[in-house]
Amino acid sequence: MPMPDETLIALLVRAHRWFDELAAGKVSSSREIARREGIDPGDLARTIQLVFLAPDIIEAILAGRQPVELTPRRLKRIGTFPLCWDRQRQLLGFSARHSRT
Repeated sequence: MPMPDETLIALLVRAHRWFDELAAGKVSSSREIARREGIDPGDLARTIQLVFLAPDIIEAILAGRQPVELTPRRLKRIGTFPLCWDRQRQLLGFSARHSRT
């Protein structure tokens, strides 16, 4: 039975919360969030881009069905995610069977 990775899920939740704060104008910049959270602005930028992951990738992570090698550390080490969902799947180790296109 799949076991959701709570740390990976928490990373996605933070990404969405920070993105929502920026989109709603609750903060003036990502630097403001980085200062508040005590993290490097680059780390914040790499985290926020997770909101653009393909819906089936997010669904798999929430259900604990992500590839074993997909860890929070790996996600945060990827520089820039491709916006193309098929390329995201390839980059993150999802096989075609995970795809819902």
